[in-house]
Amino acid sequence: MPLLVLVLFLFSPWAEARKVVFASDPYPPFIYEEKGEAKGTAIEALEKILDIPRKDIEVRIIPWKRALKAAEQGRVDIIGPMQIDPKKDYLLFTKKVFHSEEAVWTLASSQYLSQLDWKTTEELRNHNLGYVLGYEYAEPFGTYLKSPLAKKVEVQDVIQGMRKLLSGEISLFICNTQVLEFYAKSEGIPLKTFKRVGPPIIEEFGVFGISHKARLARDLEKINARIMKLPPAAKSGLN
Repeated sequence: MPLLVLVLFLFSPWAEARKVVFASDPYPPFIYEEKGEAKGTAIEALEKILDIPRKDIEVRIIPWKRALKAAEQGRVDIIGPMQIDPKKDYLLFTKKVFHSEEAVWTLASSQYLSQLDWKTTEELRNHNLGYVLGYEYAEPFGTYLKSPLAKKVEVQDVIQGMRKLLSGEISLFICNTQVLEFYAKSEGIPLKTFKRVGPPIIEEFGVFGISHKARLARDLEKINARIMKLPPAAKSGLN
């Protein structure tokens, strides 16, 4: 287009009208794809806290490491849900939107492990613990999974972790409770097949990360104000 027209466009309201690009890996019930359509409580929350209609949100469901890289490069505007991580200085973090928990799971049929009520991660070191590669876990597991003494087994996603648990390739699996419940239902696996062992870990999960390079970065204060006005049911992500 002619230079004058381009300049006028860049400084017009239409230049601000592009879609907000949101990226995350599949993490139902927060974000998932069904019949080619992106769904989940994270998208529903974004409509409210960004104060824009669904049609103005472009959703990209991609591996989590790619989502982080895209946010760092400014190719996506917002990612999540996630934990606050000060080391990711290319992100601005919103206030907490979702309440969530991690837990250690085993098979209910495992007479010994299903009774395990661990108090410290030291008690888990004799057991193969599955965890999803690239995820960041609440303490004490954030530190434990970095230890060379931990018997840890990387899995690509929650489905693979559940299958390895069922096959006996791992004896324990650390997973978000809501996510495990969703996948158990979608895979037709009775939830009673699995049993949580030890205490749940309430984590600082459920914030969104906004790229410093995104237009949204300048609206963080407004976004947080809208989060604070969400009713408890909307914040929890629970039905």
